[in-house]
Amino acid sequence: MSYQALYRVWRPQRFEDIVGQEHVTGTLMNALAEGHLSHAYLFTGPRGTGKTSAAKILSKAVNCIHGPRSEPCNECEACRRITEGSMMDVIEIDAASNRGVDEIRDLRDNVKYAPTEVKYKVYIIDEVHMLTTEAFNALLKTLEEPPRHVLFILATTEPYKLPATIVSRCQRFNFRRIPYEKIMGRLQEVCQSQKVSFTESALLAIARAADGGMRDALSLLDQSLAFAGDVLDEETVLHVTGSISYEALYALLQAVIQQQSKSALEQLNDLIEQGYEAERILQDLTYAFRDLLLLKTAPKLGQSQGLSVQEWVDQDVIQNCSTAKLSEILDQLIYFQQQMKFVAHHRILLEVALVQLCEPPEVVKEATASAELVSAHIKKLEERIARLEKQLQRQAPTSGPSKADAFSSLDQQKEESKPGASLTTSPLFKTNWVQQASLEQLRRVRSAWQEIMHQVKRERVTLHAWLIDCEPVLATKDVILVAFRTPIHRRTVERPESKVLIEKVIHRVLGSPYQLQTVMVAEWKKLKASIQEQRGTKEEAVTVEKKTDNSDQGNDIVKRAVALFGTDLVEISSD
Repeated sequence: MSYQALYRVWRPQRFEDIVGQEHVTGTLMNALAEGHLSHAYLFTGPRGTGKTSAAKILSKAVNCIHGPRSEPCNECEACRRITEGSMMDVIEIDAASNRGVDEIRDLRDNVKYAPTEVKYKVYIIDEVHMLTTEAFNALLKTLEEPPRHVLFILATTEPYKLPATIVSRCQRFNFRRIPYEKIMGRLQEVCQSQKVSFTESALLAIARAADGGMRDALSLLDQSLAFAGDVLDEETVLHVTGSISYEALYALLQAVIQQQSKSALEQLNDLIEQGYEAERILQDLTYAFRDLLLLKTAPKLGQSQGLSVQEWVDQDVIQNCSTAKLSEILDQLIYFQQQMKFVAHHRILLEVALVQLCEPPEVVKEATASAELVSAHIKKLEERIARLEKQLQRQAPTSGPSKADAFSSLDQQKEESKPGASLTTSPLFKTNWVQQASLEQLRRVRSAWQEIMHQVKRERVTLHAWLIDCEPVLATKDVILVAFRTPIHRRTVERPESKVLIEKVIHRVLGSPYQLQTVMVAEWKKLKASIQEQRGTKEEAVTVEKKTDNSDQGNDIVKRAVALFGTDLVEISSD
């Protein structure tokens, strides 16, 4: 074939031709000029950024007739043959297809032989991360101490897969993604040499699709020229790359920002009918929102990258959309982009994403409405408190309570604080189940309380945190009374949904249904004193009965002793 792809024709032949990697090329050129060559180099970075090209240029620089020198001459026989790939002493190995230990053993055996045509024998191992563990182990010793005439250059796009023992034996150079403006500069140079008319927007579209890789950019340019001929415009590039036009893309973006779900779904349907894939639409929409966020937060950075959001989106929409809202939208888009890998119907997932972006879930709406309602109530209460304070200040000199009223109020409080007072005033004591409480039931509940708390924690952690403040103080066969120290904990547990959950757990642990009742610790103390006061006479009767039983039991023992040992041996004492 007489025609060669552009990325092969425009492959760098000198260090200065490598675009966007000055930190690597400058270091290598200085090392070559000063004679500070290492025996092993590791080139890492994304695809199409110049790793293999730099390796071949380095192999030419060390084997040039006029070298080693900072730049190869590309005119001597050694440089020309290395460029053509016909030099026997420069061996390129594809580790993806030669990844076994046997291939590395052959390499290790051949390393000891001196080069036949040039000064250095150079081994360029591409995609070195594909080697097996055994192959890496076989390479270790040779890579650490090779013969003086051997140079190793390893290249990989996934350096994290390399063993640390391999990385530590090499000088590592990290190749970076090439900026848009530098890719556009090289594409402009190529178009001018090909005598092709072009637009900057077309070159920018190619640069963005290449994602920092020069080889991908040249391949897309080659494909676009094959489609369009001698005129390169943005529409041609978008058609070749499968990207959406900025006009349609930002119309969809504007519909999402304005929460017009109907318009967004109609535009999505038009794009899919035109042949665009749902995955590509979602990807381009993510980039569009990223551009909008970039222009709002860092306008200078957005202008340097040639973003065209302002040309298509209404300025009022841009101003009214906050950075927090844009960040939230981007989070959701990235989430749905990840989910596309796991679903078969990409279009349905994208439609769901657009609806959720345009119409927030009902939970969010209800939470917002509830927050607004609470805020309004708080505001009304604050206004009412302020009015009451003003009224009290005006009425203070004339309408204050008298000393007699104050003392009578204190006497009433003292009277209510007596243990017997709660006997008639406490609503809990008036219920029948309080009278049926038993110590045996309370012990049963308390022995299982830790398990009940553990089960509640498994069901709902927040409810467990509120329930820690209480302890069971009274129990019957179907009611449990718990006492709280703080009112807020009691109010939270008293909520219907909380009580239902706790009673369900109690039923599961104890094996029978129980009703949960709550009381404050201070109220429980009063109630407890009232119960003890009422049950005092009964307990005394029980005590007397027990004593009688004990005396009868004692007489019975004496009779049994006399029957066994006789009256002569048994002495009865009244002490």
